Amino acid sequence: MKKFKESTFWKETFLFTVFLFSIELLFRIIENIPILDLAILRIALSSIFLSFLLEFILSFFPSLRFRKWVQFFVLALASIYGLVQVGFRNFLGIFISIGTSAQMGAVASYLKEYFMSFKPEYYMMLCPLVLYFLFIVLEKREYQKNKVNWKTKLITLFTVLITGAMYASTLFLPIFQNPYQLVENYKIFLSPINSSVAISQFGTSVFGLLDVKQSIYPIILLDTTQEMPDEERKIDDTLWKEIIEEEQDPVLNNLNHYFINREITEENDYTGYFEGKNLIVVMMESAGMMLTNEEYFPNFQKFIEHGWYFSNNYSPRNACATGDNEFSALTSLFPVNTSCTVSVYPNNTYFTAMFEKFNEKGYSTTSYHDFTDYYYPRNIFHLNMGSKNFYDGTRLGIDFNPNVYGEWPSDVELMQKATSIMTQEKPFMSWITTVSAHHPYEIPSVLGNKYYNLFKDTNYSSSLKRYLSKLKVTDDALGVLLDELEKKDLLKDTVIVLFGDHYPYGLSNEDVQTAVDYDISPFYEIEKVPLVIYNSELESQTIDKNTYYMNLLPTLANLFNLDYDPRFYLGEDLFSSTFSDRVVFADGSWQDKIARYNAVNSKIEYLNEETYTPEEIQNINSEIYQKKEMSKLAITSNYFHYFEQKRNEKQSEQEGEKNE
Repeated sequence: MKKFKESTFWKETFLFTVFLFSIELLFRIIENIPILDLAILRIALSSIFLSFLLEFILSFFPSLRFRKWVQFFVLALASIYGLVQVGFRNFLGIFISIGTSAQMGAVASYLKEYFMSFKPEYYMMLCPLVLYFLFIVLEKREYQKNKVNWKTKLITLFTVLITGAMYASTLFLPIFQNPYQLVENYKIFLSPINSSVAISQFGTSVFGLLDVKQSIYPIILLDTTQEMPDEERKIDDTLWKEIIEEEQDPVLNNLNHYFINREITEENDYTGYFEGKNLIVVMMESAGMMLTNEEYFPNFQKFIEHGWYFSNNYSPRNACATGDNEFSALTSLFPVNTSCTVSVYPNNTYFTAMFEKFNEKGYSTTSYHDFTDYYYPRNIFHLNMGSKNFYDGTRLGIDFNPNVYGEWPSDVELMQKATSIMTQEKPFMSWITTVSAHHPYEIPSVLGNKYYNLFKDTNYSSSLKRYLSKLKVTDDALGVLLDELEKKDLLKDTVIVLFGDHYPYGLSNEDVQTAVDYDISPFYEIEKVPLVIYNSELESQTIDKNTYYMNLLPTLANLFNLDYDPRFYLGEDLFSSTFSDRVVFADGSWQDKIARYNAVNSKIEYLNEETYTPEEIQNINSEIYQKKEMSKLAITSNYFHYFEQKRNEKQSEQEGEKNE
């Protein structure tokens, strides 16, 4: 047996480190994450640490061939994981985590479209793996049993300890902390709930390991700095304060303190503006800004002609683009960033939800969707939010075959059947989720072909034409809604809210840009979607406030003068005097009239001459982080169910004392 050369061990370790780090560099280049950033030093340290840790473990195995193929397998995992992350981000707008794995079903259903969405440069992620494979295959070496001596093992272990300590220091040293960042690095490391920021700071390999750790042993970071206010409030908090005094659970009491200390927005000129009227909210599947083209979509224009049209409305994509955005619109809570919230927590109850608030006002509440629960369990979570009846496509008797790939039911039939049910009792509040405009657009379908020739004289791609054909079916359905309400003499007594659940991400950015008249390239501008609040007696008004679905519930609660506590809503009333005029995106990035802040690279871009001080940016980011963290805790602990139970118990105790 030939004597093993220790130089071989160091060469293998060095090459493995270089290839592992190369994967991280390529990922940042593809995702346009800055390379000239101190985070890259942390990622380099993690590559050295992980490489030497692996080599230390493998040094106890005598087979050089075994060690090399284990290295190849690890690089394969890192490369493919990075490629999947790039593809997932491009296809669904988020980085995947164990908590968002429910969305893998959505990708599996559209596997062809998923891979077709890959740009050629994405496959650069596999270059280090291919080069390492060639190195193994082409290297002329007689593989033999050999042992690594203890001196080499000790040096390797020492390197692991030193690089580990250096890496840990980067989590705390101020020089590695961007002052504008949403949250401190060590908190992201302990609780990587924001995958975009975590990947930017730690790289894909470390994020993958942290994600596994978080799924097995989740860490909850509590904010214990809040204090009870001294001033009197116009809402009687006596029972709430008693609950706080008695509660022993630190998570629940942290939530109690957080919500009770939030601002109570004042009434304004729009309070009760629509009081007593019926309400229909239509969340339109994949309804991008193309819907505002009056030539192709005349029915939507009718809503703008007698509506408040919000020209800067966004629907940021979360882990589950439709389901989570629907959840946020109904509850004014941020979904859990690392999970498909409505699928993971469908049994939660929310006495604050839109349905429940209208129930308290004496409304008949119903909800409708023209498909099944294949993607989201609406038959569960709609009812748990207070909808008295939920009607899916099957219950409505809509003709569709859920097993036919790419074929979706017609929203026209949905609207015909939904209006016949919801109008039986008055006043009514109804939620309708459409589906006709859902992708795929790359393949022919009944709805994709229906109006295809309407766009034959355009320079649009086939995919874009099919999408617009489907969207026109949704526009037809909006016309049916108006006609049915007018026939029943309910139009003037009904408020209709229309908004897109997300932009049509089944299209390429190039296709989207072709069909809209504004630049979609700046910072999440592609996520802009229509929002209009309509009543036949309203005068047309265009409002340029920055808004999103989080603001829908508190705005409607004020407009309809519902009995609600605004502190439980993390969105804002659009007509409040303290409205921030700011939209928050899924990764914690934000945009207002002054600036755009990118949470991934902690960069701020000013839109005019007005600027923020560093302290103001930190305060905005701190508020956003706290909202998202408290929302996550409220959902995972089923806080609103807990609070309602405790409040009811206290009220029963009070009534019992009065009757004695």
